[in-house]
Amino acid sequence: MGKIKSAICLTLITILIAVLCVVCFVPFPVGWDEEGKTLSFYNPIINWTNKSSDLGGYQFGGSDPAYVGGSYTVVFYPEGVISRKEYEDNTADRTESDNKDYEKQYVQYKGGAIYLNKDTVCDGGNEPSAKFKEAFADRLAILKERFERIHQQGMKLEVRDDYTVTVSLPATSSSTAVAFLYFSYMGDVTVRYGSDSSSATIVFPKTGSNAKPITSYIKGAGTRSSGNTEYVSIAFTEEGQRLVASATSAATSESTGSLYVMVGEEQVVALEGIESELNQPELIVSSTSYTADSAAVIAAVIDTAVKYSSDIELKINQGEIYRMPASFGDNALTFAYIAFGVCFAAMVAYFLIRYRRLGFSHILTYLVYLIALTLTVWAIPLEWSVGTIAALAVSSILLCVSDAISYEYARKEFATGKTMESSVKTGYKKCFLSILDAHVVLLIVALLTYLIALTELQAFALVLLFGTAISALCSLAVNRFLWYITMPFAKSPAQFCHFKREEVEDDD
Repeated sequence: MGKIKSAICLTLITILIAVLCVVCFVPFPVGWDEEGKTLSFYNPIINWTNKSSDLGGYQFGGSDPAYVGGSYTVVFYPEGVISRKEYEDNTADRTESDNKDYEKQYVQYKGGAIYLNKDTVCDGGNEPSAKFKEAFADRLAILKERFERIHQQGMKLEVRDDYTVTVSLPATSSSTAVAFLYFSYMGDVTVRYGSDSSSATIVFPKTGSNAKPITSYIKGAGTRSSGNTEYVSIAFTEEGQRLVASATSAATSESTGSLYVMVGEEQVVALEGIESELNQPELIVSSTSYTADSAAVIAAVIDTAVKYSSDIELKINQGEIYRMPASFGDNALTFAYIAFGVCFAAMVAYFLIRYRRLGFSHILTYLVYLIALTLTVWAIPLEWSVGTIAALAVSSILLCVSDAISYEYARKEFATGKTMESSVKTGYKKCFLSILDAHVVLLIVALLTYLIALTELQAFALVLLFGTAISALCSLAVNRFLWYITMPFAKSPAQFCHFKREEVEDDD
């Protein structure tokens, strides 16, 4: 390629990389607010990408967005089970005579970690009854499925002391409070019509001799979105649709009612102000408070309540919500940025010192790789966490080593007396399979890890999979192309690449 074509091509590529770097990584001022008091900044892609709560996730909110780390934790207690603190607080508020009666109602369990109501849990004895164990197992299955449906990296659910469930959600989750509240709702689904949920008439399911399971009326629930509006959708069977149409047939603009979807005795969805008959196979409800996350929570509550409908009666009580600090400290994300900056500077220094101007080809190659991987993580979307940062580090090292190997092979060929063009071709030919093999092996490892690993490790494996694929493309194609278009500007290819002959040093 001639100098003019190379210059045009290199200029366009450099401008494109620079623009993408700004879009992906560089915040810059874009103006002041209406009052002229606050300077607004453009938020690059890296800021819009989710960050793990262990690092301090980026949370947009109001005029003062901030990094929020850690998680929120809550303990769910089945009806009849209370914590030691609640037991002690209750006894402290009673007189001595009242305490004797109260203490007779409860029995210590797990060394006093929790207290069990003898009538509700132990059927009058001192050990949990078989009926209670069956009911708790049913409620635990529902809780597990509900939280799994909104699974987020960093989420944890575990059973403690046999009969309490501790759940943690990352602080960056926008649906934490909604999930903790709504997921505690237990019981059968009922659809009611009237002026308020407490006095509304049950449309279905029917009771008595006409009793049928809720699945005879509702197929399931899901979510929809249109523009910036989120919806909860409930699909009816033909019989469910017929009963809703019959219940709302008398609705007019002068005589309106509301349709309520209840789980147990808790209102989950309300379609208010119905002015005409509802005769459709799917009920689609929106609310100004719905977000994508909260709509998914509500749909999961309804869907699982339909799926696990049974005669079991056991309420689940939500305990206090606690804020837990980030596992790696409040400044972990800042330290991660600093560490990356130091490593990037060290990489730039090494390649420029070792290969002089040829080092710029590697730097541009690495920026292409970094932009591509950042956009991939943002688009999937994934979170930047300790695991995904580790995957970034591994694939970055692979790219740097691959570029260095190709340069060294070309250096060895040039030292034997070949021209620079011949050295590059022969060098790449000799190291091509070695570089390709390393990438293929890492791709296989990443793929196997993704297929068999838990969710947290799957994120690492997925980023490693994409990072390795991008590294292979950049090392074997982008880097060589950039070397090809930058070489015509060198009066002395040897000095440009800092290559030397074995016997005679190039004096040009």
